[in-house]
Amino acid sequence: MPANQTIQITADRAIGTGQKPFIISEIGNNHNGDIDNARKLIDQSVRAGVDAVKFQTKDIESAFSQELLDAPYTGENSFGATYREHKQVLELSEEETAELKEYAIKQGVIFFSTPFDTISVEMLERIGQPIYKLASFHVTDLELIEAIVKTGKPLLMSSGMSTWEEVGAAVELIRKYTENFVVLQCTSAYPADFVDLNISAIPEIARRFDCLVGYSGHERGVGISPGTVLLGACVVERHFTLDRTMKGPDHAASLEFRGLDLLVKRAARYYEAIGVPEKIVMDSELANRMKNRGY
Repeated sequence: MPANQTIQITADRAIGTGQKPFIISEIGNNHNGDIDNARKLIDQSVRAGVDAVKFQTKDIESAFSQELLDAPYTGENSFGATYREHKQVLELSEEETAELKEYAIKQGVIFFSTPFDTISVEMLERIGQPIYKLASFHVTDLELIEAIVKTGKPLLMSSGMSTWEEVGAAVELIRKYTENFVVLQCTSAYPADFVDLNISAIPEIARRFDCLVGYSGHERGVGISPGTVLLGACVVERHFTLDRTMKGPDHAASLEFRGLDLLVKRAARYYEAIGVPEKIVMDSELANRMKNRGY
């Protein structure tokens, strides 16, 4: 992590140097297109103590090719006969998204959504949000990146299924407009095997690009994610669901309430334990030092 860098998200919340980890409940499409489910997911996220809830926003006809949209889409997680029909079920309207934003704000949690196309950026700007997230799929979508950074809002960029060169090209473009960005280590598999998480890339991202770093996890369980704070992650994001057995593509790689609650608590504890890179005699050691050394 750069020696001294912070990004102001809201009047009372910043991320970066000297700031506690910024924990995101990635609701995504785990509401299954049901706004009542979305409210419940916000409620439980707030109860767990996260900093932000995040959704996904797509203009289906812009975000995906016609060939893909027309293709048959069957399987246990399908909500329609074609990919278009499946996606149409999962999408929230602009009015519903705006309603959820107000619902989240009233509960004291930051609301934002990941746009999958430039039309969705325009929609989210109409609604208003303090920060953006770029999905791993779009690291090479320079048009979408430019549309986001031109809003003047900070950007969190996942880096799944990307090479150093691809991440570097995206960072180069982002830096033409802003230094307020965070690159998140991510493995784009759902769920991701522990052997594929490659969390050693977290400090290397910070070193290579001299930027803030974070982690977006898709592994099963909470275990690995809070530990990334010890490697320098100032942002930790996990998918969240009401029930991992629900129908849908992301539920299996998501945390339920108990896992999200543990993530928040453990990340905070690990952050407290980091300290400073110096050897210090702590106040709690003084009595034992006097007893055993006499000074």
